[in-house]
Order: sequence, then C-alpha cells, then structure tokens
Amino acid sequence: MSDNQPTFPPLLRGHNIAAEESVLAYACGRAQEGALGAGDLVWSATNRQLSFAVVLEPEVHRDLCSQMIYVAMVAFGDAAGALIPPEVAVTYQWPNIIQMNDGQIGDVDLLVSSGENDGVPSWMVLSVQIQLSPDLAEANPGENYHHTTLWDEGCGEITWTEMLESMSRHLVNVIHTWSEDGFRPVHEQWLGRLSKADPLARDLDVGDSKFVGVDETGNALLALDGRTNSHPLIETLTELRRQPAGIP
Repeated sequence: MSDNQPTFPPLLRGHNIAAEESVLAYACGRAQEGALGAGDLVWSATNRQLSFAVVLEPEVHRDLCSQMIYVAMVAFGDAAGALIPPEVAVTYQWPNIIQMNDGQIGDVDLLVSSGENDGVPSWMVLSVQIQLSPDLAEANPGENYHHTTLWDEGCGEITWTEMLESMSRHLVNVIHTWSEDGFRPVHEQWLGRLSKADPLARDLDVGDSKFVGVDETGNALLALDGRTNSHPLIETLTELRRQPAGIP
C-alpha cells in the first residue's frame, strides 16, 4: 500500500498522528486548547484502517450541527463513487454507519463543544473511520458478514492516500453545498443511499419501531402504534461510542 503523503484541498491543513491515537480525541483536545481551528484535519492510516477528523467552527445553532453527520456520509459516497467499481453498492444506516454491499465498512462521528455563543458552539469535530483490509491474523477473517473492508469488496488496489484525498475533496464540496443550499440537498443524497433492508444500525435498541425518516436536525423519526416519535442523533452517537464497536 502506498505511503505517499496526502495532498489536501486549500481549505484543509493536514496533521498526521500515530495510528494508535484516536483522531477524534486528539482533534477535540487540541481544539479545546485553541491549538487547532477550522480546517485542521487530523489523520492516521495503517494498511488496515484509515481514520481522520476535521475541526469545524460552526455558524449555526448547535441543534443543526448534527447535520454534519449526513454531510460526512454523503461525502464518502461521492468519494467512493469516484474510486470504486460501479457494481459495488455504497449504502448508509442511521445514525452513522457506512456500508459496502450491505457490510459495515466504516462510520462517522461528531463531538460538539460545550462552549457556545448564543447557541452557536465554539467548535465541533467530525470524524470518519474506514476499514481498508481485514485482520489476516484472525482465525477466520471475513466471516463476519456484518462487516467488510475495501479489500473484501475487491477494491484493495485503492490506497489510503487516494481514499483520504478523495474524501477530503468531496467533504469540502458537500460542506459548500450545505452552506449555500441548506440541508435539503444533502438529505436527499443521503436518503438515496439509505439501506432499504436495514435503515437503522443493528446495535440500536428501538424495539418494534419503524424508521420513517429524519427531521431537520437529523434526528430519526420512528413510528410505533400509529405514533411518530423523534429519536435524538447526538445522544445516540454517544451511546454507540460507549459500545465496543464504536469509536474510542
């Protein structure tokens, strides 16, 4: 796998950290200190996994910051579409799961600063994690059909450098679309790739509720017994983060 250093769009500044560190935790800590600001992208990569986190300084109320989760998933779909064969299907599950051919290949996460000015957070950090290849040291690699990697899907020739560069370019493009045209076009693109069979992440406990869509803040709308309730996105991400499969 290529070890070339990635090139980022002009609006982003790359910072490489050790693979054993959490890009999300590092970016949040440095943003809290004021050492990183809008456009700083923290990344790490191994042959098996690509992780990166972008610091953003929002100009919207914190209730709307969760829309960035959808921005990140749509950006991955666009980035992957430019690199992978057309027969490989990219789909999403609410709230943050990215799939290839119905297997989870990655996830996104978002942490928002508690500090704010009139409801606008001081900063937020958006992170993405993508599995590149399986752990061949496992006894039966590839047997978990709920999870997959680029290599498993026949895309092993795509290097982490190519994926990171493509993802960063498309992320800037989708953020621009969101800032100019609002959430609607991003939501429509996300909805177009939503998994029809399993729209909700399988680790969620929602009982017999049925997913019927998302509201303007990105919360899930779940229907049960003729009533529709809102299921909060940010709180759900916090719950998933505490689980072993979540982002550390």
